[in-house]
Amino acid sequence: MPLVSLRRHKWLALFLMVTVATGGATLAWLKKKRVYEVEATVYVAPRFAKVLKSDQELEFQSNSQYLQYVEQQVRNIGRYDIALEALRQLGAYRTLWQPPGVSEHQAALRLKRAIAAHAVKNTYLIAVALDGGQAAGLAETLNTFLRVYLEVAKKEDLYASDERLANLRTRQSELTQEAEEKARRRAELAEQLSIATFDEGAQNNPYERLLQENGVALNAAQRKLAEAQAAFDVYNPAKGPTSKAALDAAVAQIVANDSGLNSLKYHLWAKRGDLLNEISGLSPQHPLRAVAERKLQDLNEDVRVYAENLTNNTRTQLLEQRRTALREAQQVEQTLATDLRKTQERANGFIGSYNEGLALSQDLKRIRTQLDAVNERIDFLTLEAEAPGFLRLQSMALPPEYPISGPKAMMAVAVAAGLVLGLIAPIGLDLLDRRIKTAAQVHRLLGFAPVVALLDKQAAENRLVSSNQLRRLMLTLSRERRQNGACRIALTAVRAGSGVTDLILDLAREFALDGLRVIAVEANALKPDDRYLSSPLAPGLIDLLNGAVDLDQVIVPAQGLLPDRIPVGLALQCHLPFYDRFPPTLDPLLERYDVILLDTPPVLLSADTEFLARYADVMLLLVGAGMTLPGELQRAARLLEKADPRVFGVIVNRLQVYPGGGYYADTVKKYQESEAAARRLLQAQLDELRSGAEPASNATAASPSPGRRFWRWPKRPPAPPAASA
Repeated sequence: MPLVSLRRHKWLALFLMVTVATGGATLAWLKKKRVYEVEATVYVAPRFAKVLKSDQELEFQSNSQYLQYVEQQVRNIGRYDIALEALRQLGAYRTLWQPPGVSEHQAALRLKRAIAAHAVKNTYLIAVALDGGQAAGLAETLNTFLRVYLEVAKKEDLYASDERLANLRTRQSELTQEAEEKARRRAELAEQLSIATFDEGAQNNPYERLLQENGVALNAAQRKLAEAQAAFDVYNPAKGPTSKAALDAAVAQIVANDSGLNSLKYHLWAKRGDLLNEISGLSPQHPLRAVAERKLQDLNEDVRVYAENLTNNTRTQLLEQRRTALREAQQVEQTLATDLRKTQERANGFIGSYNEGLALSQDLKRIRTQLDAVNERIDFLTLEAEAPGFLRLQSMALPPEYPISGPKAMMAVAVAAGLVLGLIAPIGLDLLDRRIKTAAQVHRLLGFAPVVALLDKQAAENRLVSSNQLRRLMLTLSRERRQNGACRIALTAVRAGSGVTDLILDLAREFALDGLRVIAVEANALKPDDRYLSSPLAPGLIDLLNGAVDLDQVIVPAQGLLPDRIPVGLALQCHLPFYDRFPPTLDPLLERYDVILLDTPPVLLSADTEFLARYADVMLLLVGAGMTLPGELQRAARLLEKADPRVFGVIVNRLQVYPGGGYYADTVKKYQESEAAARRLLQAQLDELRSGAEPASNATAASPSPGRRFWRWPKRPPAPPAASA
């Protein structure tokens, strides 16, 4: 509630307002700095102009994409790299942002901070403003800045176009050099092979026909060689009797068919016939017979010698003829094989060079394809880098004629800042304060509502509401006593100083006013309260538990606003002894009193409280507003939950009420109005009494003071007989 925070911390708010406003205004007046401002606008087109590569316009797919692009450009305008490049291009105006002794980095940051860009609502424009302490050079700076920004934006539309162009040109040079080297090598191979072109489909190999012809001739020679070898082997006597018989048969046939031998035989046979005719009538002893017989033998010998010579010559001639034919076939086969091998070697060399030429042709074709693509991309990037894109300068910055702010404006800003800080600081202080301030916070933390929420009774305006709340708590506990016999009521707190003792004493008075006999027992050995004592070093609860005194010796009778009570006694160990003696020691009090109120220490500080929670009929946890943290309350509730009391409740104490805020402020206001009405009525009655027969002094003395309560304790109940005790 802002108004509550401001009223609660009004002095802090006033201090901040005065300090910031006074200090800022004084500083603004002392500086007396004038501020000039120039502005330019950038047009963000929703469509990209037609590109050279394709005849179509690029456009955003949705309005959100366009707005995102605009927001991106707004953020890009203030980039450091753009400010640095703009600073380098300012020329003579660079000293405005980089005086002597200032580094380039600091100057670029200064220029970057001075640039302010924002999208103009419901337009396609981005407004870019630049402010500075002097008018000269301000417009030139902003125009240079925007020129650099547009150049960078164009390069980013074609992302890293400079680097890409450099890489493409390097690749272009590499491909060109590689193509030249391969073309030169292919020309050398073409000249070497005496061909005009390298084509896989062309019949450019002259060795193919030579190899084919040589192969055919070699095959024929090999067949002739095989035939000659077979013919020789048939007549070769070295191959065995069969070959010798074949040779003899062939020789015999040739000899038999020899015309000379047959002619010789014919003449010899004719002479032989003549000689036989001559000797046919001669006796064996006849000398002519012997001469004729010798001639006949000579003729037979001549025929035999001739036939034998002819046979030998024919045999030799036939073998030599077959051997010569075999040698000729072998020579031809060897010559053809040698020629084929040499031709194959030349063909292999030709084929290797030709295949190399074919590979070079394919490589050149691939390189030219890549080179065409690289050249096309270079042309596209070179031309499109200068083409209009999404961004263009709509209006340039003009030199400023007068300043937009001076000392007065800065003083007004300082005063406004002081007012805003003075309003915000109290609210922020309350927002950062985690302490429990309302009963609703306790309800949210524990999951159940407090039994009662008590206002801070120290504030005079809260006394009526606080009294009514205390009365309501007493009635709730009285109802619990009547219905369930809850006579032993223990009160503890989350933190020390939450007002447990004050509440017990007030509650005891409320019980007494309701006609109940009540006694307050101090069970807090951590921090005893002097109000329980009747005299220094008086015996108390600890002495009673130790058996050193009896019950009558420790009961302090009611006195003034204090009820009957039992102090804790001298607590040297800061805790209570003999837990098992509590029931037999304190239960006899129920014969004298209707209610026993136990004042226990904070549950987070003492283990006595956990035992007393089991002993008591009702356990009440007191939460001090404005001093208890949520974690502390939850830890205290968990400890009491483990103790498992019969009845457990939470009381929020010392709630602050701030005018103009919440339910309790309205309640207090209504009680004040009721009290004021009662006072007016009482005053009217007193006025009537004064105007009547009775003296005014008597009437005034008889009337009670309005709004004042007089506490009166009933007479202390008598002690029971000793036997009954």
